[in-house]
Amino acid sequence: MTNDPHPQLEAWHPHEPSISEAQIEWLRKTIAPGSSLLDLGCGSGRTLVPLAAHGVQCTGLDLDQSALDACRADLLKSNTSAELMTADFRTWLAGSTATWDVITCLGNTFCLIWKIEDALECLALIRSRLSPGGMFILDDIPADLWPQLTEGHWQEGLDPEAGCQLVWSGDDAVFTIRQHSSVDPDDWTIGDRDVPLRLWTAGALQLAAAASGFQVPVIPAGSSIRILRPRNG
Repeated sequence: MTNDPHPQLEAWHPHEPSISEAQIEWLRKTIAPGSSLLDLGCGSGRTLVPLAAHGVQCTGLDLDQSALDACRADLLKSNTSAELMTADFRTWLAGSTATWDVITCLGNTFCLIWKIEDALECLALIRSRLSPGGMFILDDIPADLWPQLTEGHWQEGLDPEAGCQLVWSGDDAVFTIRQHSSVDPDDWTIGDRDVPLRLWTAGALQLAAAASGFQVPVIPAGSSIRILRPRNG
């Protein structure tokens, strides 16, 4: 396995700087001030804060209270504001009736939705919460992360020095990363105590999008994102 098996899955800094900068630049150029945006898994505000400073009306959801506290601090420094809530976005979306012009799920957060049936349910909820003409924005997971697997950087294995263990499902693009006390050199099966992650392929995303009422995902050049628009949007 690689010495650092998941630098792009780290919660507060999920991407290489070049990818993060490309995403923020595209978002700022594309989303007009005054638009409404819901950020699912907003974390410490990597994309939310610059968009709020740009005049976008932002709502952010995350389960990590410390990340939301950091986001609030950065919003204050930027002399701007956003609505922030501690919530599981799938549960929260199911109880919401509001709509947004743009919904984002960045920072590889969508990898946490590893069950196909959960992804279909989540995408259908997101589609129902988009305003007419709205769009859902994801990371370009297949282009950014899949090459690391094919180039041999994410091989199953144990890194004793870093205290990490990478375990792949035997029949799917699902993996888990164990660290420190959770490492078990005798166990190479994803179990109930592990946090599974799906390394989404382009084909899997396209099929999930179609089954949830979205058009084929669009990849703007140099953006490191994929855009999903409702078929009737």
